[in-house]
Amino acid sequence: MSEASRDFYNYSYSELTELLKTRFDASTFRATQLFEWVYRKGVTDFDLMTNISRDLRAKLAEFFVFPKARIADRQISVDGTRKYLFEVEQGDLVESVMIKQPNRMTLCVSSQVGCAMGCKFCRTGTMGLKRSLSTSEILRQVNGVIEDAKNFGDSFQNIVFMGMGEPLHNFDGVTRAVRNLTDRHGYGMSPRKVTVSTVGLVPAIRKLAASDVAVSLAVSLNGTTDETRSKIMPINDRFPISELLDAVKNFPVGPRKKVTIEYVMLGGITDTEDDMRRLSKMMRGLPVKINLIPYNDNAGLGFKSPDRDWVFTWQRYLNSQGQQAFIRWSKGADIAAACGQLATESKKTSKLPVIEQAAA
Repeated sequence: MSEASRDFYNYSYSELTELLKTRFDASTFRATQLFEWVYRKGVTDFDLMTNISRDLRAKLAEFFVFPKARIADRQISVDGTRKYLFEVEQGDLVESVMIKQPNRMTLCVSSQVGCAMGCKFCRTGTMGLKRSLSTSEILRQVNGVIEDAKNFGDSFQNIVFMGMGEPLHNFDGVTRAVRNLTDRHGYGMSPRKVTVSTVGLVPAIRKLAASDVAVSLAVSLNGTTDETRSKIMPINDRFPISELLDAVKNFPVGPRKKVTIEYVMLGGITDTEDDMRRLSKMMRGLPVKINLIPYNDNAGLGFKSPDRDWVFTWQRYLNSQGQQAFIRWSKGADIAAACGQLATESKKTSKLPVIEQAAA
């Protein structure tokens, strides 16, 4: 039996229930107990799971493994943001970031080693794609940060899939991780507190919309014309703005919930007055809120930041037109933890195909 099939973190609640029934002749309630021990209490030693019979504990201990997150490095920014370098399987490295925000912490996790999307303003895109992470490798980042956060007396309230990689390019790994994050027997997080970001894989957005996975969605728009957006985001050649916004329009959102439109303002490229007015017009009638992200030129990719006052002008204009617009200033720039800065020395060895259509 493969190591992956014995990895507890790769199992959903329903899969664990079925495994316990068929392999161990155990009841559904045992799956509930195991999920609560592992995800709610952080206990992976079966000897400590005292509400489970000793005989069953021994059998489970022979079967399951709980791979640990190995923190290869941790850096702390002057603003309190922490960046973690995790070593996952095959010696690959990925980064996660605990973002310090007013009154809360947000955990940003990676979904791939590198990225195939090739966005020109993102350092991760310069790596190319090596591979997607397993559900376990994603959740181990979460577990590792939970454990390390005890050293700082804090914890995160939100999780965003905005680290290395395109989350919806790793659809199965990410959605399975989301299920365990939001399962009431698992981490028990509200779907409103877990956000999956995408550069605009339209078929995958529609596939997510049609699934039973409850999660918040963020879409990186970053341009108001196909010509400009295609220059900085090659994915736009496959799925232009009109198709992307149609998918956003039809994405299911709950009461008082909106899709987040992420808009990176590249000085002199995507931050013109015409862009500002076009963006406002494009957003009318859509269930969205807008995050304006002033580009962090510390990424060293040849782009520049917009004028600070001009960013506020954009926000005021969008708000005056009935949109909800917020400014998301970069955190952790001094440790290369800001938006678009994440990259490691892992080398590209293979490339997965971009999703062309939703699976049946």
